[in-house]
Amino acid sequence: MENENPNILSLLPEDCTEKVLVFTGPVDVCRVSLVSKSLQSTADSDSVWEKFLPSDYQSIISGSVTPIPDFGSKKDLYVYLCHNPILIDEGRKSFSLEKRTGKKCYFLGAWDLHIEWADTPQYWEWTSLPDSRFPEVAKLRHVWWLEIRGTIRVGVLSPRTSYAAYLVYKLENDNGFQYRPSEVSVGVLGVELDKQFAFLEPEGRPQLDDDYEESEYTLPPDYGEEDLVEDQHLPEGASSLVQSNVRRPQLRDDGWFEIELGEFYTENEDDCIEMSLKEVKDCVSSKEGLIVEGIEIRPRMG
Repeated sequence: MENENPNILSLLPEDCTEKVLVFTGPVDVCRVSLVSKSLQSTADSDSVWEKFLPSDYQSIISGSVTPIPDFGSKKDLYVYLCHNPILIDEGRKSFSLEKRTGKKCYFLGAWDLHIEWADTPQYWEWTSLPDSRFPEVAKLRHVWWLEIRGTIRVGVLSPRTSYAAYLVYKLENDNGFQYRPSEVSVGVLGVELDKQFAFLEPEGRPQLDDDYEESEYTLPPDYGEEDLVEDQHLPEGASSLVQSNVRRPQLRDDGWFEIELGEFYTENEDDCIEMSLKEVKDCVSSKEGLIVEGIEIRPRMG
């Protein structure tokens, strides 16, 4: 049947077929390999799959903390990097590929972040968890002033790509996180950032402390701007955000939560992107029980 209706690509010289395939994408090439026996060899070739790997992939994997298996093909290496993030930079970061596009993904571990008071055992402790990819995570003992920041240079990411940054964390308890949202922001370092608001407490947890008559999450219809300012549980001007645009965490497949900090576009490779979550103004409650794994930077999909 295949001889009676030959695939158009199969009529081309192999080097021409390779050039066509590299202008599609990893998903399309895998489909070609599955449905066409005559093109399977070309679709699985190193010359095709090396184009889907980052140009500096050899330099990146050479810095892996643990040895990378010796794969027989570039396709196998690509699949491995999509499903097995590798630790780099002495275990302070991890690197992987987004499987549908081959775009770079980075995860900055807690040791690679600036966490205010993180070097003071009275406020933070460093501990190992079996479900974390990093050797250690930061566990909050007790603070009033919360500030977590990370930076990454645009040049190490995939060019001309929309990225989003996420704080990855757990809450042992919600002490201090149920009263008000934190400020989150992402943008070029040194440029005034557009701040948003986010709750770290996942939906479904208790939203009301015994000392408060109204929930800060679902405001009653007659609760006005002046009430919010008077209570001082929320930043001035944040009432509309609480009712509509405030960000909420999502549960990840690995059992951790993530909250989006913001997004950016990789245009100028010399730019340094700063990502932050903080509650430093009008701190009305002490906080404890937060476990920070890090900040993940991955391509925005869709």
